[in-house]
Amino acid sequence: MALGIPASLLVARIGRVPLAYPVAPQHKLPLLLPLYLVAPAAVEVHRRLEAATWRDYGIVWSPSFGWLGVVGFAIAAGGVVALVALQLGLGWRKWRSLALPPNPDGAVEAPPDGAVAAGPAPGVVLLAVLPLALFVGWIEELVFRGVLVNGLGQALPLGLMAIAVSLFFAVSHLVWDGPAGAPQLPGLAVMGAVLLLARWVAGGSLGLAWGLHAGWVFAIAAIDALALVQPGKESPVWLVGLPDQPLTGVLPLALLGLTGAGLWLFG
Repeated sequence: MALGIPASLLVARIGRVPLAYPVAPQHKLPLLLPLYLVAPAAVEVHRRLEAATWRDYGIVWSPSFGWLGVVGFAIAAGGVVALVALQLGLGWRKWRSLALPPNPDGAVEAPPDGAVAAGPAPGVVLLAVLPLALFVGWIEELVFRGVLVNGLGQALPLGLMAIAVSLFFAVSHLVWDGPAGAPQLPGLAVMGAVLLLARWVAGGSLGLAWGLHAGWVFAIAAIDALALVQPGKESPVWLVGLPDQPLTGVLPLALLGLTGAGLWLFG
């Protein structure tokens, strides 16, 4: 944090990014990347000082680790897709068709209502979003469910450690969202608890938690980037959540709860 935040501020100054809350979505990634790029080096320094290994933090580069990541990714992405499909079925969202291709004479018509302007091919968008989701998921799991869990686990009982880690994970999002992100704090804490449970059921490995985290990030980012759905008829906010804050709704929280219950029962 001591190195990453000054680097993010430097990027904000160079890019003339307004430092106001909440940070605009298009500005979050440039500000986050310096912090996330510094994190592995900071963890390596901490590891050497603690005479620990990467395995101690839950990182084990092995086929089983990769398989756990794939399973977690599929569960998380599939859950988001199922949630969107439910909203489509209820009419709370509707498909937004891709813009029509140019006419034979070369003229490009304005996209009809409910369509989006032609942009990069969907495959290109997905290939761009996937490594970013994997990287973000890995860094956050390494820091919160890896280093932080190990450190607080030495000073606190298991239950208090789990609560502290989940709350810290939630509150850390206020760095970018500011007070406007407060309504989502309970949902983020639940998400942190589910990811901590994923490490526990995986025997200390972060593979499953990494996959879950990356799968959620990928599915949400891909749906937004491809702009394939748009609001439909008015939906209950208490069910679907506030705009850009899905974890304030009952349905997304229920998805987290079902994921956690599945981990507990079948993990």
